[in-house]
Amino acid sequence: MKIGILTFHHVDNYGATLQAFALWSFLNSQGYDVEIIDYRPLKIAWIYFRALLPIKRVKSSISETKKIRINEKSLIYISRYWKMRSFLLSHVKLSHKIFYDKKGLKFYHDKYDVVICGSDQIWCTDSFRGYNSSFFLDFVSNETTRKVSYAASFGNTTKLGTYQKEIYTLINQFQTILVRDSNSREIIANECKKKAIKVLDPTFLIKYDTLKNPPKITNKYLLLYVQADMEPEEEDFIKLVAEEQNLTIVSVGRDERLAQINFESASPKEWIGLYSEASYIVTNTYHGTIFSIIFHKPFTVLLPSDKSNKVKDLLNDFGLTNRIFSEKSKAQLFNKQIFDIDYESVSSILESKIMESKKYLIEAILQGEIDSKSKVMLDEIRKKQ
Repeated sequence: MKIGILTFHHVDNYGATLQAFALWSFLNSQGYDVEIIDYRPLKIAWIYFRALLPIKRVKSSISETKKIRINEKSLIYISRYWKMRSFLLSHVKLSHKIFYDKKGLKFYHDKYDVVICGSDQIWCTDSFRGYNSSFFLDFVSNETTRKVSYAASFGNTTKLGTYQKEIYTLINQFQTILVRDSNSREIIANECKKKAIKVLDPTFLIKYDTLKNPPKITNKYLLLYVQADMEPEEEDFIKLVAEEQNLTIVSVGRDERLAQINFESASPKEWIGLYSEASYIVTNTYHGTIFSIIFHKPFTVLLPSDKSNKVKDLLNDFGLTNRIFSEKSKAQLFNKQIFDIDYESVSSILESKIMESKKYLIEAILQGEIDSKSKVMLDEIRKKQ
């Protein structure tokens, strides 16, 4: 059976890179011939490409020092982007053809038995990417190929608006719809009149022992992984946690003035390694939260408004909403509660959800065509539930 995955993979984001790798890796481990369709919408590819340019035009009034700073930032971006790309090239199978527009994608209208539109906010109509019907698999033949989603998300989109009619039609061509958050499930139910099942992000489905590249940091450290500016009270909290536990502040993916050590261009393996060895984690990202849970770390989530629904939904599933930063966080810090997470209880919930998510995914792929090998695997999953 041949499977194609369509997702956000042509990015410089650790979470997006690792979710694409994780979905491909899990399916590959089950013996499927699976590849990621190398689709890079030109509009988005250009946004990333512009940041890669090492020299940018600046007004003559800007000092030479400022020009050098701009150049250095671009070089850091190039380094991180290349490490992401190298990771995918060496760890997953990409389609032989690269596509930059929707027309080109039609080449694959009947080349797969199953096409999965993968995790991440691929259905978000409110992001800088805008609405793209390709991620609803409009290029895939309904006669030859099964359409499935796995952990797809509408992100912050809550109403489909002018896109409702078209999305309704496309969604109703799917054989199975698996989403990663309650908001997406409700949109599918209310605006598309279709049943969607909530599953885990694919990064939960695999292990990372062979991938992590631990950092050469001698001191215990607080890992800071943020993608947006922090409020003064959030910065104060981070400094208090570091002082309380005598931790070095380490930032990954971004140069933070709070940090004593910055890893702006860490590779995905180095990023995983930093997570695996951290003594405490502070993040304002969805996948930053996921990997805190995966590695059983004490953590605090700074909750930006643009990610609140998906992060809250994730934390609620594991009974961890108390990890969200609030005015109470400082009180929790001083009585040490902030360092205690009942990961035995979390692991019990997580293991059950992992088995359930794997089962739904395999069943969606097979759609009644269960061979002996797949039957054995599904039986093993059911026994563990």
